[in-house]
Amino acid sequence: MLYNEGRGPLWVHHDMECLAFLLAVLTGTARTDYFGHLYEVLKPTEHRFETADLALGTSGQ
Repeated sequence: MLYNEGRGPLWVHHDMECLAFLLAVLTGTARTDYFGHLYEVLKPTEHRFETADLALGTSGQ
């Protein structure tokens, strides 16, 4: 798996296939400096679903 750093000529190699790499990045098990910021994001302790009316601020008219 090779990916470009996005802003220049640098490429990073990982010894795995693309799907395995994507899964590792999304699950936080990839060892990469480029995607390190993904693991620093604070995860909310609670999630609550809302109806479309509440989320969009519309009334049920």
